[in-house]
Amino acid sequence: MNNFVFPDWLVDELDCDEQVIWRAKLIPAFEVFVSRVEEAKRRGAKDPLRTVTNSRSGGNSRVCTKRMLDQLGFTRDERRVIFRLFAGSPSGWLGLLELFVYQIELTTEQRVYARRQLKLLVHGDLAGSHLRRGAIAA
Repeated sequence: MNNFVFPDWLVDELDCDEQVIWRAKLIPAFEVFVSRVEEAKRRGAKDPLRTVTNSRSGGNSRVCTKRMLDQLGFTRDERRVIFRLFAGSPSGWLGLLELFVYQIELTTEQRVYARRQLKLLVHGDLAGSHLRRGAIAA
């Protein structure tokens, strides 16, 4: 397993340009989720990673996370994408946070899913394919 820092891991696993990662505000969002996990751990949570999911976090934690993401300028729809992307979904997607923490290499299906979510953040739709390295639409 490689010992990447998060931006490098994202670029490698999602096969995209670092500019896309920053445009989507994934690094600041990652920092929000990490701070929430650290707080949950400090408060004695048995599974701090699970506390960032909307369905498993307490009301105050959800509100706090929402406010922190709001401060980053995410719209309601973008927040939903960010939560799915980082915290996972009921469909079985683990989320980038867990995949990164355990240094799990994304499968093709996971990569496609994550890139689709990233495209929603960057372009606001699913049309086109502008995420390949060096082929980013402005």
